[in-house]
Amino acid sequence: MCYLAEGVYINMKTIKSVVLVLVAGVLFVASTKQMTAGQSQYSRSRDTIFANSLADGGRVRMKHSPVLGINIPIAIRIDGVQAGAFAKGHVYQQYLTPGRHQVSASRPRRQYDTWHGTIDIRRGETYSFVVSCTPSHVILQPVSQVD
Repeated sequence: MCYLAEGVYINMKTIKSVVLVLVAGVLFVASTKQMTAGQSQYSRSRDTIFANSLADGGRVRMKHSPVLGINIPIAIRIDGVQAGAFAKGHVYQQYLTPGRHQVSASRPRRQYDTWHGTIDIRRGETYSFVVSCTPSHVILQPVSQVD
């Protein structure tokens, strides 16, 4: 404790803590502005990838192969953005804006066996896939419909 005036004491640890919190807050605000300003003009934003319905774009649907194990989740990335994940018993569904999209499907923490592909989305259409895996690859097989 420091003595300032008669009956007034300042706890130096408290002052250091307050200063540290203020500096961390300023750095956080500065870093969020920098990330926004540094986005490439050629990268798609999250808003231009995803649509709200078939009226706005097309729909991608995926489900596990019936022979794929129950504890094998599949992570989906669209145009470099994490778009979700799903496991057996669930159907992955996402509406996408019309146009060409880069899609990848992988098992978490196993990027070496990732499936990569391009899908040309048309407004009002549904694109269905069944996901299967070999020991070294994730495979997306186009099908007519996913229920």
